[in-house]
Amino acid sequence: MSEVYEKLRHYFDSMASGYPKTKDGVEITILKMLYSEDEASLFLNMTPKKESSKEVAGRLQKDENTISNELEAMSQKGLLWREKTAGKTIFSTSPFVVGILEYNVKRLSEDKELARNIAIYGMNGLMQSLAAAGEQHMRTIPVNRQMVEQWPVAIYDDAVDIINSHEKIAVGLCSCKTIFNSIGMKPCDKPIEVCIGFDKMAEYYLENNSAREISKDEAINIITKSDEQGMVLQPFNGKDIGALCSCCGDCCTVLLSLKMLPNPAKEVRSNYYAEIDTDGCSGCEACIDRCQMDAIRMNDDNIALIDLNRCIGCGLCVTTCPTEAAQLVKKPESDLVEVPRDLEEVHEIMAMKRELISGRV
Repeated sequence: MSEVYEKLRHYFDSMASGYPKTKDGVEITILKMLYSEDEASLFLNMTPKKESSKEVAGRLQKDENTISNELEAMSQKGLLWREKTAGKTIFSTSPFVVGILEYNVKRLSEDKELARNIAIYGMNGLMQSLAAAGEQHMRTIPVNRQMVEQWPVAIYDDAVDIINSHEKIAVGLCSCKTIFNSIGMKPCDKPIEVCIGFDKMAEYYLENNSAREISKDEAINIITKSDEQGMVLQPFNGKDIGALCSCCGDCCTVLLSLKMLPNPAKEVRSNYYAEIDTDGCSGCEACIDRCQMDAIRMNDDNIALIDLNRCIGCGLCVTTCPTEAAQLVKKPESDLVEVPRDLEEVHEIMAMKRELISGRV
């Protein structure tokens, strides 16, 4: 095995979501399928700090045209992040999740071997790494503000406001559902074209032919149907929302990793929790079928009970409760969370917490 792939694995493992070793070494197999040795070496010489090809070439003392072509080729293959700002194209590294995995969603739909290896890695190492992160890429919000209209709702907690606050919008395939469907392991019967990107994220996917541009009305229609299908709305964990995903507990990497924890509610930046009016509950159990976190059970009197250690405040139990016994409640002021600036800050927080948890600092 070339040492460059173990170095690349270590680099990814030092980033937000981690990239741990496994006994069968499938994580190295995945890296070899994605990166050539030259591409891996160039990635190792990049940082999460955004740089132009000129800056990278100067730092590496390489020819600018050569570096520019290599960086552009890698970004088009989903191996680096690329964005255009102030008339300049800049590049940076990304964690494996959320990042390189999602950038390769189109390839995952076509390459069953890659999808199968990533599914194996997810079960044998990656989800455990995400569960132990101490911070999450995504957070949870209700589908509409009417569910919590008795309180002021920040823009970043309102799905429709999030959509309306961006001009460039694109939708692509969900990478998690794509993996499950590609390998035929457990095909998901819920909508798959549900990952909505905004502005720079939308541009990246559109330029890489991995998404299609949509209107604000179409984006709102997608999240409305997602709620009808029992899918959790998860934007990136920041005030500057780069993407908004619709996720189900059967195949979403984030939700599956959360479900492994004894107290998922503690790990999710949500300002709400569900509550059941025991006098109004009809015992229909619709909320149990809708809950993606196994947070609801029926008591001996056939009344739904919420496990607040598992409730992440998505509101799926509220939107179809026939007696309106389920409702979302805003957490006390002392429990409200401060949402990070953007995904970059989330990645910094996750990397720092992983260092602390592992005892490496």
